[in-house]
Amino acid sequence: MTRVRTASSLPTLRSLAPVLTLAAGTLLLGSGCRGKDISFDCENQRGKFDDRASDEELPLAAEVPEAGPYPVAMQLTGAGVNKLLASIIDEDVPFSGTVPFGVLPQGPADAAFEPTSLPTIALTKVPGCPNCVVFHLDFGVQLSSPDMDLSSGAGFVDLYVPLRLDVDAAAGKSRLIADYGAATIGDWYLQVFGFDSETHTMLAGALKLLLAEEIAANYDELLLLEVGSWQVGDGAVNLLVRKLVVDAEADKLVLAMHTNLPLGKGVGLDLAGALPEGSTMAVSMDPGLLLPMAHQMLAEGNIARIYDENGNPDPHGIYGVTLEQIDANAAGNESLDSTFRVWRVGEGYCGYAEAVMPLTLGVDPNDGSIDVTPGAAVLVAGEGSGAAALEEKQLVDDNQDLIETFRADLAAQLADALNFSALDIEDSSLVFTNEGIELTPDEMRTYLNFTVYADE
Repeated sequence: MTRVRTASSLPTLRSLAPVLTLAAGTLLLGSGCRGKDISFDCENQRGKFDDRASDEELPLAAEVPEAGPYPVAMQLTGAGVNKLLASIIDEDVPFSGTVPFGVLPQGPADAAFEPTSLPTIALTKVPGCPNCVVFHLDFGVQLSSPDMDLSSGAGFVDLYVPLRLDVDAAAGKSRLIADYGAATIGDWYLQVFGFDSETHTMLAGALKLLLAEEIAANYDELLLLEVGSWQVGDGAVNLLVRKLVVDAEADKLVLAMHTNLPLGKGVGLDLAGALPEGSTMAVSMDPGLLLPMAHQMLAEGNIARIYDENGNPDPHGIYGVTLEQIDANAAGNESLDSTFRVWRVGEGYCGYAEAVMPLTLGVDPNDGSIDVTPGAAVLVAGEGSGAAALEEKQLVDDNQDLIETFRADLAAQLADALNFSALDIEDSSLVFTNEGIELTPDEMRTYLNFTVYADE
């Protein structure tokens, strides 16, 4: 559940008006008569407001783009990938089988092998396979002829397992698959019945091929993770994993994601670099994603666009809002600055006032979700029709309830977007713990840990 905390008290816009300036004679009071100057004519202002709102409500893309740059990314460190793998495999380690060993004095012999340890994954560069990971495990081997058991031995193996993405755009889901059927054997070692794979290289090479064929025959694929889309607004906004990156140098697995939101030029993450030591997982977003997300919520009505004189959403009201910008706070703290305009488009003085409102990000200590807490909205001087005057008492006073409603709705919708955790494992449930937030002008990063519970 998303929690949105609203500041207990909001300074009135009237009390903030002294920070504004007014060109003498620009505005007239009361009746709405403007003489020859139509700047503040209500019909004129309604047209400007409608144009501004229309510019914000851009259509969604027909399909989620495949090419980068990518505005969202899920990143799992090597430790996180191993934690995920251990919860999936449990006791059913995908490595077992029987291969012919050769003809011994006791007759034809077979070698049956089975794992003796859970596999670990190393995010290591594999020549010729950029999306491969290395599964390392220990195994035991039982050597026997048709009539008797001959000997037991042990070894280890590094399996080069390709990862792939299966994307179902219609369902809004992407599946991360370990393709065991295409695995190859890298480094390995076996010792049994006087045989040592480092000494008997010809026999070792033959056994290696037989082992690879046995694995391919017995195992197909392993579902590591399923990634869904956002659950925001009316469900029209989609988010899909579009690229898989195995970054061996940074020891992380990256699932780069794109959306059908209309993004501005330059919106996209730099996916290079390692996560901090001790991290398990991080979800990163470009802050430039939040403005088109909020505009979509305005278009859908999840954030009200037009209000009545009491600050209640009303499609026939004379007050409206447009959202101009959402940026990371320049002071470097974990907050965003939102800039919006409050418009009056009927019955008297018409024009707009522009305000800046901080949105502070934090972690809820109870459930680990991200809270978005809106602060006080501070009026700033605009230009022309945006110059809010001390005399515009009606515009100032009547917008208090409107701003309260708008700020709460905006914070709630952004919190829904930031609390993205649409991850799933087959037959299991993931429970996340939020371990902190970092915000820069280029990236908003949430550090997560997770626990996996088997479904009953």
